[in-house]
Amino acid sequence: MDLDRYQPRVAATLVEDFYPNGRKAGESRQITCPYCRMQHSHGAVLGHRTAHCADSVAKRHQVVDPRDTRTTPGYVLCEPADEINWQLEYVYGQLHVLRNRYRRLSVEYERMSPWTAREKRVKQNLRSELDSIATVLRKAGVSLND
Repeated sequence: MDLDRYQPRVAATLVEDFYPNGRKAGESRQITCPYCRMQHSHGAVLGHRTAHCADSVAKRHQVVDPRDTRTTPGYVLCEPADEINWQLEYVYGQLHVLRNRYRRLSVEYERMSPWTAREKRVKQNLRSELDSIATVLRKAGVSLND
């Protein structure tokens, strides 16, 4: 699978929006983003959307580093009742974020030139994290050389 092009499908719940005075403002679709795990709101029409994770991830306690969600291919809004394995689609989104994290940390690791014992431990811990991420990605069949 080409993670750079694959757009996970997400269950988009139709909700009614209201003005502060109680009048109906329209309808929108609420989703749980497969990349940042936050709630996003989009227009009521189903179909492809661009993820706007970088804006929302930076505003909360970070579960996902905003740098790892910047280059996502977006997702496709679908009806929640559609016959789709929603957990698998969520995993595809998380694999994209994990691969971005692997690439970012690999660059940081290569740039490090530790002098002190503390810096050497930091580099060693980073290598351990990279190895763990690489194991998960390889088991999922994701190429690390892309």
